[in-house]
Amino acid sequence: MARRRSRARSRSHYLVPRSRAGSVLLGSGRSSRRGGLGGRGRRGFGRFLALLVLLGAVAGIAYFVRDSQQSSGTDDRRAAAQKFVAAWGKGDRGGMYAALTPTSRAAMTQDDFDSSYSSAYKTAGVDRIRVGTIARETQGTISVPVAAATKDFGTLRGTVTLPVTGEKGDAGVVWNAEMRLPGLRRGETVRLRSAASPRQGEILAADGTRLDATGLGASIAGSSGATPTGLNRVYADRLNGHGAQTLRFGKRSIAKTKAVGGRSVRTTLRPALMTTATAALGGKLGGVAVIRPRDGAILALGGLAVSAPQPPGSTFKIITLAASLEDGIAKPSSTYPVRTAATLSGVKLTNASSEMCGGTLTRSFADSCNSVFAPLGAKLGAKKLVAAAEAFGFNEELPQIPALKMSSIGPAGKLTDDLAVGAAAIGQNTDLATPLAMASVGATIALDGKRARPRLTTLEKVKRTRAVSTRTAHAVRAMMIDVVNSGTGTSGAISGVTVAGKTGTAELKPNSTDPKDADAWFVAFAPAENPKVAVAVMLVGAGFGGTTAAPIARRVLQAALAG
Repeated sequence: MARRRSRARSRSHYLVPRSRAGSVLLGSGRSSRRGGLGGRGRRGFGRFLALLVLLGAVAGIAYFVRDSQQSSGTDDRRAAAQKFVAAWGKGDRGGMYAALTPTSRAAMTQDDFDSSYSSAYKTAGVDRIRVGTIARETQGTISVPVAAATKDFGTLRGTVTLPVTGEKGDAGVVWNAEMRLPGLRRGETVRLRSAASPRQGEILAADGTRLDATGLGASIAGSSGATPTGLNRVYADRLNGHGAQTLRFGKRSIAKTKAVGGRSVRTTLRPALMTTATAALGGKLGGVAVIRPRDGAILALGGLAVSAPQPPGSTFKIITLAASLEDGIAKPSSTYPVRTAATLSGVKLTNASSEMCGGTLTRSFADSCNSVFAPLGAKLGAKKLVAAAEAFGFNEELPQIPALKMSSIGPAGKLTDDLAVGAAAIGQNTDLATPLAMASVGATIALDGKRARPRLTTLEKVKRTRAVSTRTAHAVRAMMIDVVNSGTGTSGAISGVTVAGKTGTAELKPNSTDPKDADAWFVAFAPAENPKVAVAVMLVGAGFGGTTAAPIARRVLQAALAG
């Protein structure tokens, strides 16, 4: 009995700890007492593990959703910052403004936003902005390296901090004024402190005299002052110079420059030739332009030389002829029907005064035969005709020449049928040209098919481009000589000098026989074998170019060659 009690005590002593252990693990001493981890204990433990897994999954999903939301917001803000920076680099203020938060846009109009940048840039003399790659968002800001190239103070470099906020449609850049320039701090204004301006430079003629010594020269030179005009506007920075300058951000000095004196501008204009050109016009409404073929130097301008483009009429046939020869659809010996008109797209295009003309291409050009050149232009096609005109200087902006209006030919897409192309090929339709532009056309043929872009000052570099081959240019030159020797331009002939020319009579009213309803043109260069000058004359409402414009061109050519 004693031995049994001993064993029972021993067993009881053994079971108690197991029960407590089970109680700790499972939360039920009873389950432990019935076998520890077996039976129902295993099922309870499985449910407990399942609960733990479920809780962990829920927590993971919550973290994932929160993290995804945060990541999405970060991406939205970064996209807005990238949009702002990309637009900044392009100078697109509208794109910058659109990248701001709705709150920032509500606080200022786009005009105010644009004015804020314009004011800062004008004061600092900013020419362009270069932006780098944006950094990652840090505490609600994204930084970007910025370089602002200025006219006088070199390049201002630094990092601009872009505050960003929001997500989805509300994400954007929170704008503040220090974001305009690198290095600008909160509350600082951009200021320029300048010493007294130095003496202003002068605008000179080719001979070194003041250009404004004559009335016409003064109109080209323009005026200085707060709102300069003419060449005074084009070259204001050079002419005015500037005193010593300090760029300040608030009270801080950012950069300094030394005083720069005003420098003179020498033009290519010859005063005596200008006087002759004006006198040759004789008070008629029109214009005269003279160019030196080898370098595009403008030697003289008179009247409406650059400011009032008119239909160039048959002088445009120089371009049509050159393009047709270059394309191989014609050659000087090609022959064409002798007739009074040509029919294109069911419409008749007549020759001047309904005259009969045709024969060889050379003869047709000398007689300025519409019935040959209109169909030739249609055969060439709109794209090639427009491309040829542009190679000769049409549709070209020349901002360095004051008051210049661009000479133009309509886009090929608007020359929709043979009639439109044919009319454009003879200088009608929507063709418009200035005497300067047509003088350049003549000068291009004179320079063996190379075109020297017209320039008015010695500061402009000589820029030559090839319009047509030398072979084509020589063929056109030979035909232009025939125009003056035996064609419509005999009034432009100069004794002892070979002149190459082309007449033009541009209709202002279709089918009118009144000379007042046509502009008169003449384009020429001389000496033809070694060209020194090219000239174009246009008279508004003056009838036939060979009768009225050619004599004026002859007088100007004689003066140019003599001087």
